[in-house]
Amino acid sequence: MALKNYEHCCSTIQALASLGKIEGVIPLLHGPQPCSYQNQVGSMSCRPSQLLTAGTLINKSDVIFGGEEGLKLQIANIYKKYKPKVIVVINTCVPQLIGEDIDGVIAELKQKIPELKVTYAQTGFNFPRSMVLGSDVSWVSIVETFKHLDKTPGSIGIVGRAGQDAGNLAALEIPLKKAGLNTFVFPAPHIDEMERIVCAEHIYPIHVTPYLTCKKLDEEFNTESRYIEIPAGIEGTSRFLRGIADYEKCQKLHDIVDKEEKRVKPELENIRREFAKQKVRMLLVSGPANEVSIGKIIAEFGAEVFIVPAMKNKFMQQEKKIMEERYGATFIEEDFDTVEDLIQQYKPNVVQVEFQAQVETVPYFIPTLINMLYLCEYGYDYALDLGSNFFRILHRPIYEKWQLLMQTYGGLQ
Repeated sequence: MALKNYEHCCSTIQALASLGKIEGVIPLLHGPQPCSYQNQVGSMSCRPSQLLTAGTLINKSDVIFGGEEGLKLQIANIYKKYKPKVIVVINTCVPQLIGEDIDGVIAELKQKIPELKVTYAQTGFNFPRSMVLGSDVSWVSIVETFKHLDKTPGSIGIVGRAGQDAGNLAALEIPLKKAGLNTFVFPAPHIDEMERIVCAEHIYPIHVTPYLTCKKLDEEFNTESRYIEIPAGIEGTSRFLRGIADYEKCQKLHDIVDKEEKRVKPELENIRREFAKQKVRMLLVSGPANEVSIGKIIAEFGAEVFIVPAMKNKFMQQEKKIMEERYGATFIEEDFDTVEDLIQQYKPNVVQVEFQAQVETVPYFIPTLINMLYLCEYGYDYALDLGSNFFRILHRPIYEKWQLLMQTYGGLQ
């Protein structure tokens, strides 16, 4: 398996990180102890400390005889003790490989506890090659528990990427609501707020990730999803908001965008001048799908960007076309063995990767950004802040000094 795949981590960790952000939901990781431990630790920085997650800890006997009874008991215990709105079983590789009947477990429990809401997300073995699918399939499992609510006339919904978006979408909510558009947001900090997405008539996904979620909402709740583009960067944000303004026939939103563009364009030009002086060739390798959104921002500043995409769904294909035509971005979709191979081929002077691949950038003394630290990248001000501080956070003088030392004393050619 090529590095570009294992860099995504397991989709299970992203499902746990996303579901663990939502109050009223308890994710239950159904898997062996090493899986549970690694995913709990790996997602800890993404989850509020006061919210609970749980696990079943499948043992050797369960692998032979099945772990359904242990799962059944754990779900019942969690519900009895905490009374969550929804329990989501995150079904990992081992129970999938031995063919456990999770549907049967859920059906039996619902007969015994009619008020129980439990569903499951199949991550891990089903999606080992794309971490970000963990969010999408976990959102689908959540949507399956929603009730049918009356549509709110003239309302819209915005659907984000991961749990990290919950409570962090003000950059888009504020202009939409100021324009008088009744707006529902998904994900949100609480499950009850998330459920109101079914009241929206039209849905506007703000990232490439939630393709399956939008499809599920359209099929089950008669919404209409319209992908415009990721609202990242100045032009991307404006085109996204203007697209909604055109669809919803909302002149006030156009007026708000006009005012915002007048505010931000002088600073954008300053950033572009700085990028013109310090040429940037940036390689962005398969992050939690932010390789396209961060790449989009940096390309707008004038950098040359090379992107290894994390997904290939319909939304990604639309975004890819936009970035190729607007900014001349290069998408790397052929297989490769290591990030080092890409560095040698494309000669970047800035790289964005996940933690696992950073060891391969170190020998080249290339300024390296960790993509998990650059999330919630929507709106005008995020782009301006990133652009204004970009060269400062690279610490280029340090890398240049090390390069000189190695060339002088270390035999680095």
